[in-house]
Amino acid sequence: MKEDAVKISQEVTARGITRLCHFTQSRKLAHIVCNSRGIMATAEMREFAPDLLDVTDTERLDGYPDHISCSIEFPNIWYLELIKDRDPLFNEWVVLFLKPSLLWKNGTLFCCRNASAQRGHLVKGGYSGFQNMFQPEIIGARNLKFCRTPEMLSCCTTDDQAEVLVSSNVPREDIIGVGVCSDDQAERESVRLRLLPDAIHLNWIVVPQIFTSEWSWFVRSGRRPVERPY
Repeated sequence: MKEDAVKISQEVTARGITRLCHFTQSRKLAHIVCNSRGIMATAEMREFAPDLLDVTDTERLDGYPDHISCSIEFPNIWYLELIKDRDPLFNEWVVLFLKPSLLWKNGTLFCCRNASAQRGHLVKGGYSGFQNMFQPEIIGARNLKFCRTPEMLSCCTTDDQAEVLVSSNVPREDIIGVGVCSDDQAERESVRLRLLPDAIHLNWIVVPQIFTSEWSWFVRSGRRPVERPY
């Protein structure tokens, strides 16, 4: 596994991968940034923070409730669109940007498409699992074919829904930024957290396009959505 970790680390650098993404309801931010364990897998939340569980956590059709679902460079907006309106009282979401070193963390797993496909049977570990996410062609949801274009950013996976499953938890120190859709949202969220004495400092990034499918068209034409610090 050590050799695989080295290979993954080298390819992450070669591809220019700068982060993982994990989206969450903004109401959970306070618990994440005030707890040293940071983001917890569903299995850990059941034990330590059951009040934060919701239907998307408890289903875990991929069969890996002890892992945290992430994506590379940009969020799985297709899944977010599916679930974001299920809770009308808490309908604001943020995207947590995480250190890319989690890709070679012990226990990290990979899936070339949404990990719930075939009940998690496509999930793999190691360097070969990592490489699978960048195949020239992948058959994804609804039997659609996803192809890499010549211009496509090398840091992005072939299927927009490809998943990285990080084991156990992501320490809050591994959060390198928080993506929000507007200045207003950044202001609301930052003011709330400033009232908490145990909260860590966060870098707020305004990037509305990653909350829509527009980012996918950008990266396939070799461009990144515009991001700016708040």
